Amino acid sequence: MSSCRVGLHLAACLLNISEARKKSIVENIAKAALLERNGQRHPEVSVLNVFSDPEYNRSVITIAASIDELGNSVLAACLEAFQSIDMEVQEGIHPCLGAVDLIPIYPLSGVGVEECGAVARITLRLFKQARDK
Repeated sequence: MSSCRVGLHLAACLLNISEARKKSIVENIAKAALLERNGQRHPEVSVLNVFSDPEYNRSVITIAASIDELGNSVLAACLEAFQSIDMEVQEGIHPCLGAVDLIPIYPLSGVGVEECGAVARITLRLFKQARDK
């Protein structure tokens, strides 16, 4: 993702998932954020960091994208997490609410918290629609 484009509107999500011990699952969740629906790599989405704590069995995946694309990327990662993480066998020191615990969205450049809040609400609505299918 190029940050030299004038007027680029960037935001980031620090996606908290309940898995750190199975590296392939964490990697697949991060990869899901990077792909468009057609399976091609999305040019305006980046995974900046993946932090995994095996003792807590929790990972934080930092996803950055244009504000217009972030919601779809986060949704794809969440759906992969829900399909991949078996909460029946999940163990760790950190208490968890589910396969995905926290989805904070932060402004980086050219956007405000209001736009980030709107993306969060839209992402939640789309997730509920996907879940209820």
